[in-house]
Amino acid sequence: MGALGPDSDPMVREMREHLERFALAARGDVRRELESMYLLALEREKLAAIGYGGAGIQTRVRGLGADEEVRSLVAHALRWAAEDERSHAVLARGLLVRTGRLFMVLATLAAYAGGLVAGWSAAVLHHTTFKRAPVSHVLARLAIVLGRLGGKVPETAAAALKHQTFASFCRFQVGAEKTAVLSWDHIGALLERLPDGERLSLTARRIADDERKHERFLGVLLEAFDDQDKLREGHDAQSLRAALAQVDASFVPGQERVTQRTNVGGGGVVHVRQDDAASQGEPAALRALLEATLGATQLEALLALRPGARVAIKTTFMTAYDRSDPSSHVDVCLADALARWLKQRGASDVAYLEAPNHYDLFFRGRSVAEVARYIGFESDVYRVVDTSTDQVPFTFRRGTAQDTVSAAWRDADVRIVFAKMRSHPSMLVHLTTHAVESLGRRIDEMLFHDRQADLEAGAMMMLDALPPALVLLDATHHVPDGLTGILGDPTPSHPGRLYASEDPLALDLVAARHMGIHRFPAEHALSIAFDWFDDPARDILVDGPDTRIAGFKSPHRNDATVLMSALAYPVYAFSGDRGNLWVPRMDPEAFPLRRRPTLSERLIRPLLRWLFGFGVPPREARA
Repeated sequence: MGALGPDSDPMVREMREHLERFALAARGDVRRELESMYLLALEREKLAAIGYGGAGIQTRVRGLGADEEVRSLVAHALRWAAEDERSHAVLARGLLVRTGRLFMVLATLAAYAGGLVAGWSAAVLHHTTFKRAPVSHVLARLAIVLGRLGGKVPETAAAALKHQTFASFCRFQVGAEKTAVLSWDHIGALLERLPDGERLSLTARRIADDERKHERFLGVLLEAFDDQDKLREGHDAQSLRAALAQVDASFVPGQERVTQRTNVGGGGVVHVRQDDAASQGEPAALRALLEATLGATQLEALLALRPGARVAIKTTFMTAYDRSDPSSHVDVCLADALARWLKQRGASDVAYLEAPNHYDLFFRGRSVAEVARYIGFESDVYRVVDTSTDQVPFTFRRGTAQDTVSAAWRDADVRIVFAKMRSHPSMLVHLTTHAVESLGRRIDEMLFHDRQADLEAGAMMMLDALPPALVLLDATHHVPDGLTGILGDPTPSHPGRLYASEDPLALDLVAARHMGIHRFPAEHALSIAFDWFDDPARDILVDGPDTRIAGFKSPHRNDATVLMSALAYPVYAFSGDRGNLWVPRMDPEAFPLRRRPTLSERLIRPLLRWLFGFGVPPREARA
């Protein structure tokens, strides 16, 4: 460890001492040393995520002595750093949990809880006074005392845990980011010593670069604000925007979208077409509705500029469980009609892209080809591509959740997303933004407790690097609503609508509003997308019906469903069964069980379907 060298920063010196102790305790066992490093990283990354993105710092930013534009810039930069730190924590937690050892799982939970408590405590002590929040202050002080007794709070950190100015907070965090750089650089070096560590080593180096950017953006804020929380003379929104953009365009709202000239987050026209006959699934009406919708877009002009274009269409049909319930996928007639429309306008190849989900862990016959064939998702004018077998290495400009992508999506001349309107228990809606989830890693690799990345981050990376030229949303018939709509719905809605836009965020905002959803949780894909790209809400023009869908049941329609929605993700992701109990009633002939079900599966699966009303064929099909 002597190669790390001396450092005058006391926080960095303390971190070096930590690394020395870890190396001595590991006695040359690289994997053991890595586990100690990951536990430390998990705790500190979780702490930092709360420090940058929690309510305490948000309140402090609103009170800064600067105009609204400056405060908005500061708030965005801090939120972006918080999203980085959260993704780093998810990676560390996933790597630890995947060891499979009970002791390590418990140690991981303890580190996560420690970071959570420490982050909250630090935010209380940094940004509030005893007079304003006496109970919170007492609890925060108690947590810090216990942390110090347990050796979890370094001396330098303890000394800074007091109410301080915004500039002092930034100064302290600069030191903390230096220790994070040191930590992740060391993790990267350790991983290089493992025969299977190259991929993770590159990820660790990228995280270290993220932490260097955090150090630099905090330096920008420190230079801009004085010790009275006021903007220094000579600084304004324009200078702050330029300085933050020099660190990374992501720290400035909308700058990344403008720099990359991407349509994502730019707003524009959302085309909505409606036909009562289409709400009944009548093929001729569906084809006419599709042609009317596409005719309003610029897709035909785009194809004219790219003769012989290869078109890749990301769609969703792998939650299909019984052909009598079409609520889980885009209408097959619409899929065929779109492919024919494209071919008639010069497309040389049309490929629909999908990937397996975790259902194949429990049932046979769940490959992409088998499910497509079962529901009739096949035609002489398009081919179906399984993106899980089509992965190639890809270097993404931002994020750490993905490092491969479907070759068909990467190499396409025109990319389209064609999704189904669906409600979702925790995300509330599952629309076009979510449909790109499986273009890289499999969904279940980014969903459950041992994940190393979040679905939302993975989707943002895809939209950022390889955005679609057009997004379409099927809301014609059998649209699943309510709390558990995405799992299959025996009592769906039939809006008769089709949506199209060049901007997936704009389309999803309009569609969500029509579904009765106006606000999203902080970790929802759309909320995260606004920081990755921009919030298009003020720049959206709706061409067509702009009204709520009659009778659509929102997942937040009452207090009970709001509570269940809040509990849905932790119950599903952390129960340890990888969604085993929450599967629909599969067609037994097409999708037989992989093994004989246990007693609990035979009892709990039907009970959950009955309680929440999902995953059974529609009533008219059972009659």
